[in-house]
Amino acid sequence: MAQNTNTAPCVEPVPPAASGAAPQLPPPRLQQLQYKCLKLNGGQRVLVGEAGDAKAPPVLLVHGLGNNAHRDWAPVIRPLAAQFHVITVDLPGFGASPGSGEGYSFIGLGRVLSQVLDQLAPGQKAHVVGHSLGGAVSLFFAHAYGERVERLVLVDAAGILLKNVFVQHIAGLRTPQVGIAPVDQILKGFSERLGSVKRGLFFRLDDRFDFSRWLAQNPPVRIALLGRHTQVDAGLGLVEHDFTRAIRETTAPTTILWGGDDPIAPPRTGRLLAARLPDARLKVMEGVGHTPMLESPEAFRALLLEALTVPQLAPRQAASVPDASQGDVTCSAQAGRVYTGRFDTLTLDNCIGVRIHTARIKRLVLRNAAATLDDVVVESDDVALTATDSELSATHVRLTGRVAVRAENSWLDLAGASLVARERGVEASPPSRVFFSVSDMRAPDTTGDLHTVWWPTSR
Repeated sequence: MAQNTNTAPCVEPVPPAASGAAPQLPPPRLQQLQYKCLKLNGGQRVLVGEAGDAKAPPVLLVHGLGNNAHRDWAPVIRPLAAQFHVITVDLPGFGASPGSGEGYSFIGLGRVLSQVLDQLAPGQKAHVVGHSLGGAVSLFFAHAYGERVERLVLVDAAGILLKNVFVQHIAGLRTPQVGIAPVDQILKGFSERLGSVKRGLFFRLDDRFDFSRWLAQNPPVRIALLGRHTQVDAGLGLVEHDFTRAIRETTAPTTILWGGDDPIAPPRTGRLLAARLPDARLKVMEGVGHTPMLESPEAFRALLLEALTVPQLAPRQAASVPDASQGDVTCSAQAGRVYTGRFDTLTLDNCIGVRIHTARIKRLVLRNAAATLDDVVVESDDVALTATDSELSATHVRLTGRVAVRAENSWLDLAGASLVARERGVEASPPSRVFFSVSDMRAPDTTGDLHTVWWPTSR
């Protein structure tokens, strides 16, 4: 039976009922947990739950969006408690934890996790498992408080891609659902409101436009777009964060678990993390959406226990590419083609829905084309990637040449990209846009990390 110790200050609010409907009470607490309402430095209160032997290695579970908060972890608590000291927490403003007067920031939430461990697992390194928004918080924590983290598990982590890419992804969905009623309600309103704005607004967003500040300074617009949901306010505030450095420098052994059909945090994010984190491996759960622990609990439990208990995590496996080149290949007026292997010049001319993966190319040309790239290296003596009147989404790519990217009237979404150029990293003419998420460039004109929009008049 659930036990409560001094939890009075941690009380879940009752959501306002729709007109004529009965109030919707918060879900019951979990019987397998012993609860406390911890008081942190500064007076912040958070609801925590514990299970298992307090002397066992600690596992900290960090939840995502939604009023269920820590309850999303219900399917894994008992099996984890057999081997670990399980600690759950309702982040400030979620579940039964009061909101923070500081607002929502990764620094503040990282401090919350640190103080929770200080009180419940003092002096110990913990395994940290985070889902969705909690995955992003856990990644930040593993970077900022690396000495406190033994192993890291990221489950469908949200908020990693550039804000423009994330907003465009959500706006393009047809009312995504994750199977949790409060979150589905939030997403439904979010999607409907963004859908009315359409692509135009977000095509014009660039790194001069502070989306979160604009919303904060325009409450009527914020409410019209998002409604009065604390969780969405938190999510939008946190999606501004640039994880490029954290991903490069986080050394904790990391397992990435991802639903292959996740409509909220696109699976390409998992591939990006697996490719860019120093010590990471990716497990994709096919046919599963955004909440694998709820949608496929038995399979998820097995993967999670493996990630936390095997003495040595498996090394990252690099995909092999055949040595023989297929020469020059052209796609003309076709749809849905798939290309893999080695090529001299690969040209897409009036082709859409093209997928290029696990490929090594000397020159890539797109004309009036739409394609996705995954694990692709383009090494050219001249221009590595040329795009004209085209759209491209690329994840884990390396583009090397005299010029890495040349874009004319094109939309390029590059995540986990490395650009190396002898003269210019990007040549782009209006109205082209190049969206960089967790990327980097080495070129005479620009050297360093890239988590921004590259718009022609800025360079």
